[in-house]
This record gives sequence, C-alpha cells and structure tokens, in this order.
Amino acid sequence: MNTVNRIVAMLLVGTAPAVFAQTPPAGPAGDPSSASSPHQREATGQATPEAGTPASPDPGAASSPHQKQTTMGKDASGKMKMAADPDGADPATFVKKAAQGGMTEVEVAKVASSKTQNPEIRSFAQKMVKDHSAANQELASLAKSKGLQVPASLDAEHKAVMQKLSSKSGADFDAAYSQQMKEDHEKTIALFEGATRSSDPDLAAFAKKTLPTLKEHLHLADALPGTSHSASADTPQRQ
Repeated sequence: MNTVNRIVAMLLVGTAPAVFAQTPPAGPAGDPSSASSPHQREATGQATPEAGTPASPDPGAASSPHQKQTTMGKDASGKMKMAADPDGADPATFVKKAAQGGMTEVEVAKVASSKTQNPEIRSFAQKMVKDHSAANQELASLAKSKGLQVPASLDAEHKAVMQKLSSKSGADFDAAYSQQMKEDHEKTIALFEGATRSSDPDLAAFAKKTLPTLKEHLHLADALPGTSHSASADTPQRQ
C-alpha cells in the first residue's frame, strides 16, 4: 500500500465514529409515539389527545353545570322532563310516601271545602277528595296483598301541613292551599314517575295508571287563584 492510500484509510477510520454519533437512532417505522414534539406527532396523522381532555360521551363527564344541563331530555311539548323520585322505585317506600300524600290531599281538601268562599277552589277540593280517596283505597288493597305496611294515619310532618293551613282563612287560605296543591302534586308526580320503574310490576302498573290523573290535578292546581302568590312561603312542604 502506497503512502497516499494509507492516508485515505486513516482518514476514513477516524471520521466514521463522528458520523454515526451525529445520526439519531431511528424509532420503529410509523410509530407516532417516537415523534419528539406535538407538531411532529400531528404530522403523522395520529396525534394523541391532550392530557385532561375527556374522550368519554358520558354526560356525567361534562365539566360545567351548563354542559350537564344540556344532556337532560325534553318531553313531546319541548318542556324539560320532571325528574323522577328514586324513592318511588322501592315498593315499601313508595307505599308509605304515596299513602301519606294521598291521605293528606283528602284531609286538606275537606278543610278547603269548609273554609273557602271561592267556587273554583271548592270544586277543585271536591275533586281531590273523590280522586285521591279512590286511589288511596286501591293502593291500600294492592299493598296489603303484598304484605306491605300501609300508614293508618298522618305522620307529624303531614299533620303540620294540616295545622298550618287550618290556621289561615279567607284569601290567605285560598292562596296557601292553591300553592300547597301545586307543590304537592309536583312531588307526587315525581314519586309516581319513580314508581313506574319499581321492582314490583303491579305497583309499577298502578303508578302508570294513576299518573295521568295526577298530572291533571297539577294542571288544575296551577290555574287556581293565588297559586303564584307568596302567601304560602311559610307553608311547610311535604317531602
């Protein structure tokens, strides 16, 4: 080997490590995770979601009350659906709450019939006695056939409603009774909506059959004189 060839060989051997040192190792072909920046990952067409961005369609994952509200359904008329009371799905709890509510409607309606001078309120009260007495009897018979306990009298909470309304008279009574009927029927409808999902098919059927009557009651109560008044602000609300 002549002198020139030796020099060339030495130069090649000396520079080879430097060349390889400057060349970064290649990752697996097509692996987007090997990209060293978000921009490079985007260029691969397989960019990964940024951390903290939920990909689940679960309504519960909405990050604000407004977003969660938009997941609520609407009925055929476009109004927001009334939330069902989950207590209604438990047979024993449903019977207890429905019976207490039904007895209260009848007793308060009897007070209204004797106190009011308003023909609309008297007519409504008479309808409450008729409809709720029938529903109460049917519920009691159904519950007893299943060995479920039915309350025989009002509890302390519902007696307080009776006493509060009984202490009023004239226009104050009319306004308080009207508002109480609106609030009570809203809660009763929610309870019966929950009962349509009861584990007991007979109670679920009873709830479905009774709901149209309860909704009619709410519609009538909403139109009673004094419903929108604040006179009932201190009237105890049933749970």
